[in-house]
Parts: sequence; structure tokens; C-alpha cells
Amino acid sequence: PEADALELLGRRVRLARLRRNLSQAELADRAGVTRKTYIALEQGRETVNIGLLVKVMAALGYLDRLPDLLSADPLGEEMEEIHGRQRG
Repeated sequence: PEADALELLGRRVRLARLRRNLSQAELADRAGVTRKTYIALEQGRETVNIGLLVKVMAALGYLDRLPDLLSADPLGEEMEEIHGRQRG
């Protein structure tokens, strides 16, 4: 499941790049990373870190959307209702 999610993320980043008519090298430069590092994100490699994702999202104009990743947590909310919150 994790590999599938990373692959999907990579495909979406690639699509966002292509919609902006940017090459991999251009987007990597805007994000302040090497092309090789950027390609790892597009390929959904597990070695990609959260910092790279933040840099690329900023270069694509999506930095403000990052906090939305866990804004809705229906599974966590359901578990909290059933079991209560265990930690503070």
C-alpha cells in the first residue's frame, strides 16, 4: 500500500509539472534540488524525504495545501470515538 501511495504521488507531481510545461530539470532547479533527486519523487521511490516534497510543492505553488493532508481524519476520529484518546 505504501508503494502504491508513493507511486500515485509521483504521478500527480509529474502531471502538475507537465501542466506547467516545465522540464524535470526546471522544476528541480526551482525546488533547489538536483534533477536526480527530483526524479526519485516522480518515480515514487521510498528514499524521498518530506523536505523534498515540501520544496517541490512550494515550487509548484502548492505549499499552502500541505497542511490539508491530515485536516480530515475520519479513521482516527472513529477510533477516538470507540476507544477514547489514550495519549495527550
